[in-house]
Amino acid sequence: MQGVLETHLGEILAEPVALTGAGRTDAGCHARGQVATFTTGALLPVRALRPTLARRLPADLQVRDAAEAPAGFDARHSAIARRYAYRLLVQDDVLLGRFAWRPRHPVDPEGLVKAVAPLPGEHDFASFQAAGGTPRPSRCRIARASWRPWEGGLLLDIIADHFLYHMVRNIVGTALALQERRDPGAAMRECVAARDRSRAGPTAPAQGLCLEQVFYPEEAWG
Repeated sequence: MQGVLETHLGEILAEPVALTGAGRTDAGCHARGQVATFTTGALLPVRALRPTLARRLPADLQVRDAAEAPAGFDARHSAIARRYAYRLLVQDDVLLGRFAWRPRHPVDPEGLVKAVAPLPGEHDFASFQAAGGTPRPSRCRIARASWRPWEGGLLLDIIADHFLYHMVRNIVGTALALQERRDPGAAMRECVAARDRSRAGPTAPAQGLCLEQVFYPEEAWG
């Protein structure tokens, strides 16, 4: 989607455009709270960008707002936290299945809640870091990790100062693997303490993950 937006912006502004996004999403993931910045020497008023793009972009790509950023602002590096959601289906649904995942095994809501309860706080989350991503410190501060109902089943709402490669999807897979343990919370604490990816569960599929919101210094998130 970044390439599509860059192409249309370049045509509108009559110059090459390189976007910096606040968060990277894997193929198959979604984002409805993405933020992006770019620099331009074009004279087109900022207020004209959104309606002009709305006439050109495909149906699955939408610009919700556009504004001139202050000097030094960078969509990625100025961000202080991000919020993701992962949606689980409790039964197959041909429409909702486009942005949610139906596990093949039964889901225990109470077990999932107990499994993620130990996650908020500052911890080393190396157990949930997949190989292949950009190297980052594995200590993260999670402000929220909670399951709640949604139309199709259960939704994991998670906020942190930064996320590791595949971290949310690995947390979901681990929570599902631990949900039927005698004490899912204790099992999750052991997994976190191990700092070993092999001790965590499988990676949940991409289609259930969505970047919901990006926080900047003037916004409360913790």
